[in-house]
Amino acid sequence: MDLNFSIVEPYASMFWSGLAVTLEVTGAALVLAFALGFVIAVLKVIDCKPLRLVLDFYTSLFRGIPLIVLLFIAYFATPQLTGYKISMFTASVLTLGLNGSATVSETVRGGIQGVSQGQYDAARSLGMRYVPMMVHVIIPQALLSVAPSLVNEVITVLKSSSLVATIGLADMMRAAESVQALTYRAFEPFVLVAAIYYVIVMALVAVGKRVERHVRRMQSGS
Repeated sequence: MDLNFSIVEPYASMFWSGLAVTLEVTGAALVLAFALGFVIAVLKVIDCKPLRLVLDFYTSLFRGIPLIVLLFIAYFATPQLTGYKISMFTASVLTLGLNGSATVSETVRGGIQGVSQGQYDAARSLGMRYVPMMVHVIIPQALLSVAPSLVNEVITVLKSSSLVATIGLADMMRAAESVQALTYRAFEPFVLVAAIYYVIVMALVAVGKRVERHVRRMQSGS
């Protein structure tokens, strides 16, 4: 087997640039996913059946359609419907963010519904309205139980961001494809990208484990 990783050295700047794009897309998508996911989760637990049906449909839509199909719809089909050409970066962030918000909303909703009824009753007895009660009492307790799952969602969005190369965005995968085309070597550039993803994901896994230990300590009262 003829392996020569030195062939990727002249293209190091492409990989660094691709890494920056990957992190930018992932970061922006996570902001959208968490912000929208939390809002949807809170709205889902309101006693309003029509609203809940609409939000359940939204969740099922993004959880039931493959991410790459959603990405192609956002980038290639949106201009056909609206006449407005969306940028590759915007299409990537919107697709990853909206898709992630569906998972985040279900995770947070489960955490909210897992908070004991006594906490709601105690907050109401103090005269707290719904929004302050959710913000200051219910959601903080819900986050304790779902924090590890939310860290896993960060990892999922990061890994899913590799799909943006399919629409031409110059992320790490696109950089590897370009190096393959220039050198006629596939193993070295793609293994390098795999190693970069692995390091980042393992760092996030370590963060997730620390969060999980912290949550267990808080729940045990130690």
